[in-house]
Amino acid sequence: MIALVLAAAMMLDPSVQKVSIKAAPPAAEAAPTVSSGPILTSVAVTLECTARANGHVEDCHVLGETHPGLGFGEAAVALMRGEVVEPGERDVQFARTIQFMP
Repeated sequence: MIALVLAAAMMLDPSVQKVSIKAAPPAAEAAPTVSSGPILTSVAVTLECTARANGHVEDCHVLGETHPGLGFGEAAVALMRGEVVEPGERDVQFARTIQFMP
């Protein structure tokens, strides 16, 4: 109703210049589209580490990962940084698989 009154008033007043009212874009156009890529249901990273005789875990490196290049290998190495196991008689190398779940 207000739009009708404003339109009539603008048509009667010669000093008013033509004004165009643009409708807001639909929500689908307003929001930028984001490509989510493939949906990962789980990611596995296998590491090889050394457990020192004093119990400190060191020298971890990635042996394999299900989705390389997405940063999960580096995250798995970071998770093992500073880990401690039960001390033993000698240094021992071991492999561990870390499963990342959504």
